[in-house]
Amino acid sequence: MMDAAFRDYLIERCRLRGISLHRLALLCDLNQIYFYQAVNKNKDNPPPWVLRRAAPHLGVGYAELLVAAGYLTEDDIREFAAGRPLGSIA
Repeated sequence: MMDAAFRDYLIERCRLRGISLHRLALLCDLNQIYFYQAVNKNKDNPPPWVLRRAAPHLGVGYAELLVAAGYLTEDDIREFAAGRPLGSIA
C-alpha cells in the first residue's frame, strides 16, 4: 500500500511545481488511471521506473524519490557515494 507520507510528499512536490497529479502522469507518459489509483486508492508506491520518469518533472533527483518512496535509505546513498557495495560490511 502506498505510504501516506510518500503520497503527501508527491502531492506537495506537484503543488510546488504548479502541476496536478494528472499533469504529472501525462508528462511521465503514464496511464492516468493507473497513476490516479496509485496515489488516491492506496495502491503500492510507484515502481522505480515511474519515479525515474517523474523526478525531473518534480524538480528532485531520482535518488531523493527512491528514498522518499522507501526503496533506498540515506545510509544506502552514503555507502554508494563512499564506493562501498550496498549492504557490505565495512
